[in-house]
Parts: sequence; C-alpha cells; structure tokens
Amino acid sequence: MIVKKTDSGYEFSTHTSDGAFVVTLTLRKSGNETLRTVPVGVPVSFTPLRLKKGTIKKAIGEERWNNFLRMKKLAIPTMFIDRHSREFFS
Repeated sequence: MIVKKTDSGYEFSTHTSDGAFVVTLTLRKSGNETLRTVPVGVPVSFTPLRLKKGTIKKAIGEERWNNFLRMKKLAIPTMFIDRHSREFFS
C-alpha cells in the first residue's frame, strides 16, 4: 500500500488482488474519509464514496495504521507500508 501526503490530507492506494482496480482511501485534514475505485485500463470512473470516520483504520488494519502514524509523525511525504513487514521502523 502506498501512502502519500497531499495538500488536503493523506491518500492510501493499492491495487485489488486481481489487479483490476486501484482503490484509494482518502483521509482529509477535516477527518472526512472517502473511497475511490478506478478500473485499470478502462476509461470509466466511479463517484467517490463518503465513509464513516474510522473506516480507513479498520480497512487497513492495526499494524498498517500504526506504520502510517509513524510516517505522519516523522513527516515522511510518501511511503510504502506493508503490514507483513516485521519491525518496519527501528
């Protein structure tokens, strides 16, 4: 999962397991969360869905969320976070 800081907050992006879609979860500075799904190789787009607060944390899991919080604390603008990595930060 790629996490990047934007002017309005943070974006969490990943491909679905079959590679057919790119899923982007956006966490805005205001605390609002959205989901955007984009098909790969097809000129179609879907309207972003507004999510309940806390959905991103639940969706990415505790370990990835903690890695994101460390990224945010260290002011890293873009980072790959993988929940399977042990001791991602030392």
